[in-house]
Amino acid sequence: MRKLIAFTIVLMFALPLAVFAGGTKEEKPVTLVFGDLSWDSAQVHNRIAAYIIQNGIGNYKVEYTAADTLVTLNGIAQGDIDIDMESWHSNFMEAYDKYVASGDIVDLGQNMPDAPQGWWVPRYLVEGSDAPAPGLASVADLPKYWNLFKDPEDSSKGLVYMGTAGWSATKVSEDIFDKYGLGTTFNQGVPGSSAALAATMVGAYKKREAWVGYYWAPTPILGKLDMIRLKGSEFEPALVNKLVSKSLTEKAPKVAAFLKEYKTTVAENNEFLSVMDDNKWTSAQTAVWFLKNKKDVWTAWVSSDVAAKVNAALDAGKGIAE
Repeated sequence: MRKLIAFTIVLMFALPLAVFAGGTKEEKPVTLVFGDLSWDSAQVHNRIAAYIIQNGIGNYKVEYTAADTLVTLNGIAQGDIDIDMESWHSNFMEAYDKYVASGDIVDLGQNMPDAPQGWWVPRYLVEGSDAPAPGLASVADLPKYWNLFKDPEDSSKGLVYMGTAGWSATKVSEDIFDKYGLGTTFNQGVPGSSAALAATMVGAYKKREAWVGYYWAPTPILGKLDMIRLKGSEFEPALVNKLVSKSLTEKAPKVAAFLKEYKTTVAENNEFLSVMDDNKWTSAQTAVWFLKNKKDVWTAWVSSDVAAKVNAALDAGKGIAE
């Protein structure tokens, strides 16, 4: 009887130890929340990073929350959002400066260097033996060629597309318009959405017609169309950085270290956005394409061990949740 009692006591202590030592007790994954901004490149970056984090770095649960730039900044500062992979915070420097100074937001550096914004024209308009505006190089030259850009609703003036209603970039375009005194020869076009703005450029390009207006990169359109930015229309260089919450650096330091190394170029972004548009892919499908076709890029961000794990997941056909 004594032997039976002793055996039972030993068994009671041994079983939990055996379970722990054998690794069958799983740790609860750490949840990471990405700010899922409304444009394609940011959403693709979120899923590229998420794939590497989940398959190469550790036990993490990933969530995406839809938000614009300012909401994401506030969310990171409050700890509700962990990661912003593509923060165009130049338009909200007051909030950015306040949160970085307080330590509530940690800036891990640029995702891509100085994403270009400005006024663009098709290259065929200014270069080549049959170019109708060979002297058009700057905003100051536009009045000489106003008749090439005739406003369909007012043939007495040309038309410059300023950006869409409500954008801070549209206000910058208005300032450029006024600075060069274009009001005597041009009207301002303000489409109601980014899709409408893009449609005006693509429609003119397909017909080899004149077009001038605001646009930015990275975008699928500037990945496909051969456009030239006019001198005098250059915006201040856009800061496209990776921002994370203070809490992320504490709960997932390896993730923070990886994100600090994450770097792309505008050309690489234009390329994957163009591929995405051509194939009508989701952001997750595009992220997998990038990971499979740009290994020389992303393997530079991680250790060989992490790269091997990510490649194994890709070879096994593992996808990414939207």
